[in-house]
Amino acid sequence: MNDQATHRVLLMIADISGYTKFMVSGDKEVEHSQHVISELIQTIIRQVEIPLEVSKLEGDAIFLYAKKDSDDISWEEIRKLIGEKLILFFEAFHATLQELGKHASCPCSACSNLHVLKLKIIVHSGEALFYRIQQFNELSGTDVILVHRLLKNSAAADEYLLMTEPAYVDIEFPCQLAVREGSEHYEHLGQVKTYIYNPQGTPAQ
Repeated sequence: MNDQATHRVLLMIADISGYTKFMVSGDKEVEHSQHVISELIQTIIRQVEIPLEVSKLEGDAIFLYAKKDSDDISWEEIRKLIGEKLILFFEAFHATLQELGKHASCPCSACSNLHVLKLKIIVHSGEALFYRIQQFNELSGTDVILVHRLLKNSAAADEYLLMTEPAYVDIEFPCQLAVREGSEHYEHLGQVKTYIYNPQGTPAQ
């Protein structure tokens, strides 16, 4: 019998958009593309600290979570830390892209097209069943399914922070964000109210 426990959690997926177009090239471009993607993923991981934890890497995305019922840190501290980290993810991502661009002397299509890479972050608040299979920690449940479904949404932008209503209520940001209300509908999951923030400050479509 595997150890299992249900926890209240904030679930997050940091996804690099433009990844497929960026990676479809020749052998040299693929090697350089993977180096860039790896650097960007490591940039986000370096920003992760307790109570935020990495669940797993999913290709061009990172699945993260924070337990709302942590024994080591209060909920007020958690919601403030998550708000700060979500903004910092975008800042660190673009700082790394800029740095990579400064040192890119290779004329290949990968090194010449760093600008197509963007970051989108999906956040949902709910519950997840934590269980262990051999050395792997896994999360499951309806809310885990929903946060992944939200990667396919109607947001008309390549870069954004999309939060469900429960997540938007839970998170405390260091400053007031200009968000746009929206909604998504998924089979078996129903209607989901969302709040979308554009980190570049350009008007939402």
